Amino acid sequence: MRTHRLVGVCAVGLFFLSVQNLTRAASDELQVEYNARLGVTSRADLDQRLRAHFAVGTAHPAGILNCEELLSKQGRQAASRGSQTMHSTLVDCLVFSELRGALPAHSSFLRELKWDEQVLRLLPPQLAISVSAESKRAAETAANQGRNWQDVDPSVAASAGSKGPEEIVVTGNGFSERLILWGRGDFDGDGIEDLLVQSFDTLTEGTYRNTRLFVLTRRSAGGHFSLVRSLF
Repeated sequence: MRTHRLVGVCAVGLFFLSVQNLTRAASDELQVEYNARLGVTSRADLDQRLRAHFAVGTAHPAGILNCEELLSKQGRQAASRGSQTMHSTLVDCLVFSELRGALPAHSSFLRELKWDEQVLRLLPPQLAISVSAESKRAAETAANQGRNWQDVDPSVAASAGSKGPEEIVVTGNGFSERLILWGRGDFDGDGIEDLLVQSFDTLTEGTYRNTRLFVLTRRSAGGHFSLVRSLF
């Protein structure tokens, strides 16, 4: 088992990124970064968000009071039997939990990249909406062959999101996906910087709505993003 020495958060060292609209967790250039829209600047803030009672109107299982309880085995089982809005609450909680567990990265091939329309050419095919096991396998096969999302689906195009920086909208034949970058850091303990990205999925014909959460990384300066894991 590997152990990691965490760098303490110094209030004096906190500052806001003007270009990427992310809040750095400390002064070191490879420290964990949080999307400023979350309103957190430290792991202590994330602990507080995980333990805070759900706001009035938030969909959650009966008897589950906060994210910490929802992310327990019992809470997840209850959420899995609930509505789509309850699933969305679970993903929101996972965002805070993943950021809470992220470590400072020792190396990065992502540091200079902005989360804007230009990243579409780097995105892996697994980010496409998959409504069947067959389509998921096809996306994984394409990724293993070194193909990106645009290679698999030439119809996709990206535009800036309507809710500010760190958000893009990807559209294609019959679908739209809003992709938000929530943070940067080492989410899998390998020392390489990763991205935590949430997708809000819509099929333009029908009522399909879904939200997913991914950890993406890049292992070479000129490479595509690869999927580290899908969290939901």
